[in-house]
This record gives sequence, structure tokens and C-alpha cells, in this order.
Amino acid sequence: MAIQLQQALDVGKYIVTQRLLGRKRFPLVLMLEPLFRCNLACSGCGKIQHPKEILKRHLTPEECFAAVKECGVPVVSIPGGEPLL
Repeated sequence: MAIQLQQALDVGKYIVTQRLLGRKRFPLVLMLEPLFRCNLACSGCGKIQHPKEILKRHLTPEECFAAVKECGVPVVSIPGGEPLL
């Protein structure tokens, strides 16, 4: 999968900025899971073993945006089977 030029520039700028600030370690990707639900049943994933009340929990869009803003990373990944389930 090709990375768009603007995204590559944004990531590069972020890394250079962090280095200039003297940070040796900093987040690069936020793995955001707005829902605990998943339509898959992967054998290596313990998510399907969670109690139903946990699986029904979710983040609001506002909470998701706040997490992205707080983290300040240039890349956000939404893992899982179908994140918009």
C-alpha cells in the first residue's frame, strides 16, 4: 500500500520535531479501538472471551477525537474485524 506524499511529509515533520525537542521516545501510531465488538472470531484474540457487558461498551466520537488530539500522533489506526460495526 503506497503512502501519500503529504502523509509521508507529515510523519517526517513529526519525527524531526520530536528529535529537535530532545525526545528519544515518542508515540508514532495511535491504535484506537472505539468499539469492543468484532465480527471475527480469531483464535489468537481474547476479545471474544470478554463478558457481554464489556463488549457493549464503546467510545463516543467526541472521546475518539479527544484521544487523537491528546496523543498528537500523525497516524491513527483502527484495528479489529469491522471497526464500524
